[in-house]
Amino acid sequence: MERMSRQSRSDGMMNAKLILAVMLALLAFSGSAGLASALGVTPGRTTVDFEPGLEKKLSFTITNNEHKKFDAYIYIEGDLSEYITLDRDILSFEETDNSKGVEYTVRLPERIDTPGDHWAKIITLELPKGFSESEGNMQVTGTVAVIHQLRVKVPYPGRYVQLDLLVQDAPPNESVRFFVKLYNLGKEDIASARATIQILGPTNEVIDTIETGSTAIKSMERGELTAAWKADANPGMYHAAVTVRYDGEIGKVEKNFYVGNMLIEVLGVSVKDFRLGGVAKFDIQAESMWNQPIEDVYAQMVISDASDNKVADFKSASTDVAPYERTHLYAYWDTEGVNEGDYVARLTLNYAGRTVERELKTKVGLESIITEIVGVSVGAVTGEGSATDQSMIMILVVALISINLAWFMYFRKRIR
Repeated sequence: MERMSRQSRSDGMMNAKLILAVMLALLAFSGSAGLASALGVTPGRTTVDFEPGLEKKLSFTITNNEHKKFDAYIYIEGDLSEYITLDRDILSFEETDNSKGVEYTVRLPERIDTPGDHWAKIITLELPKGFSESEGNMQVTGTVAVIHQLRVKVPYPGRYVQLDLLVQDAPPNESVRFFVKLYNLGKEDIASARATIQILGPTNEVIDTIETGSTAIKSMERGELTAAWKADANPGMYHAAVTVRYDGEIGKVEKNFYVGNMLIEVLGVSVKDFRLGGVAKFDIQAESMWNQPIEDVYAQMVISDASDNKVADFKSASTDVAPYERTHLYAYWDTEGVNEGDYVARLTLNYAGRTVERELKTKVGLESIITEIVGVSVGAVTGEGSATDQSMIMILVVALISINLAWFMYFRKRIR
C-alpha cells in the first residue's frame, strides 16, 4: 500500500510537471502568435447534431509543416470535454512524417438541458525540444499549438431560427445584395420564412424598404433569403434592419454596410504670401465624399528635386472632417537653402487606415510657389492593420493565459 501510495504521488508529480510545462508552453505560444506555425490541423471544426446517447468516432489530422522531429501533447477543454475520449494524448513526429491522425470518441448523455451550441476544443501542443518530466529539464522555447473544435448543436423546443446577415457592398448606382442566412435550430420544421429589409440612412431615416421571397426550412437545416437594392445614394455607411417572419414567429438581425469607398478628395494646393528662404504655408483644400465623420485626417508632403533627391518631408496637424465637409489642412516648409526651380511634391492624405496620394508639379520662385495636380497615384488604399486590431489580439492573448492558468490550478488541486 505504501509503495502504491508513493507511486501515486510520483505519477501525480509527473502529471503536475507535464501540466506546468503545457502552461508555460501556452504562454510562449501566446507571445509568439504572429509566427508561422510548425503544426497544422484539418479539419479545424467538426459539427454534430445532438442525439440522446449518441456514440460516434471522429478524427482529425495534425500536419508536420516543417518536417521536424518533435513530440506533441493533446488535451481537451470545453463543456463537452467529459464526453470525449482520446485514442492517445502524446503524438511523436519524425522528420519524414508529413502528418498523423488522431481519433477520438464522443459519448453524449441522454439529454443536454441547454439548447444551442456546445463546444469542445481538442488542443495539440508541440512540446519543447528536450522536454522531460524531470524538474530540471523543463524549458519552453518556440512552442506552438493548434486547435480542433467539436460543436454539438442541441435543438430548441418548437421553432427557433438563428439569423445572420451578409451584405455585398456596391458602388453608387449599382445593386447592394443582401443574404439573410437562416438556421432552423428548433425541433419543428418551418413551413415559410420571409424577410423585410429596411435601409436606413446616417440619421436613421428610412430610405427604402425591400422584400425577399419565401422559403421552407426543415429542422436542423439551413435556408437563405436574398434581395437586391439599387444603391441610388451618396457614398457612405448605411444600415440594414431585417425582420424575418416564420410561422407566426419573428426574428431580427441588423448590420451596417457601405456604398462606394470612404474617400477624401484633394481639391487643390496653394501657397500665399511667400518669400524664398522663409516658411511656406501650404493650404491643402480637401472635401469628404463620405456621409460619416472621419477622424484624425492629416496630410504629408514629400518634395524632391529634378534628380529625385528628397528635399523636404513635412506633415500637417490632424483634424476631424464632418460628412461632406470641405476643409483646409495646413503644412509648413522651411525653404532656407532651397533654390528656385521645378520640384515634384507627393501629397498623401492619411485617414482611417487609408491613403489618398496626389503628385504635384511644384515651381518655386523668389516670391511664389505654384502647384498643379498632375495625376492620381493611389486612391483610398486600405492600410494593413489598425491599432484596434492589435489591441484585440493582445486582449485575446491575455484571456487565453488567464483561462489556462485557472485550468492549471484546478488540476494541481486535484492531483494533491
